[in-house]
Amino acid sequence: MDSVITARAKAKRDQIRVAATLLFLGQGYADTSMDAITAEAGISKRTLYCYYPSKDALFADILQELLTVHPPSPLAHDVDRVPLANLAAFESALRAVAHASIANAMQPAYLALLRVIVAEAPRVPHLAALFRAAVTERGGVTIRGLLERAQAAGLVSVPDRDAAARLFAGSLLTYIIGDGLFAPGGVPRPPEPDDLAALVHLFVRACGRGPSAAPDDDGHEER
Repeated sequence: MDSVITARAKAKRDQIRVAATLLFLGQGYADTSMDAITAEAGISKRTLYCYYPSKDALFADILQELLTVHPPSPLAHDVDRVPLANLAAFESALRAVAHASIANAMQPAYLALLRVIVAEAPRVPHLAALFRAAVTERGGVTIRGLLERAQAAGLVSVPDRDAAARLFAGSLLTYIIGDGLFAPGGVPRPPEPDDLAALVHLFVRACGRGPSAAPDDDGHEER
């Protein structure tokens, strides 16, 4: 019975998100009301507020859903629990984060919502804060967590994890903005896997190696 209720709840939540996304993209954030969303979704206002207490909560949930529903590999799901036995494992985990971030951020629907945020932020200032809380800060937690674990394992030496996380996320953002948000012809062009791998490798090297960095098969420290 619980699974049936859960399936129904998920279906209803998806129904609301689809309707709200259509309105946000068509009318903008400020001009989309909760009444309009209930009408578009074909539900009552009471039902809408049972799932989302505010328009902000609904918009944030849409952003988060778009960034988490299609991870390109199983590792992206469980990156926080992947053992970091050596630098190769740390680099592999960072590559999973990079691929997941780029793949999801390059979705046309996500890029369209980003354009809504950019266009409406001047008249709806809290949209920027909403985006930071729903996306930027959440992604930073994952990257900082990996850095903290790698440093605890003696694999890297990072005196400022916040700055390092910003450096990593900022590198990915250059692709999302230049080749996604402002892609020529409006067609997103995700980076080649080798390009992302090179970026991650440079980042790992910039983090330095801790005293416990595991040697490779030739007896040298992994690079």
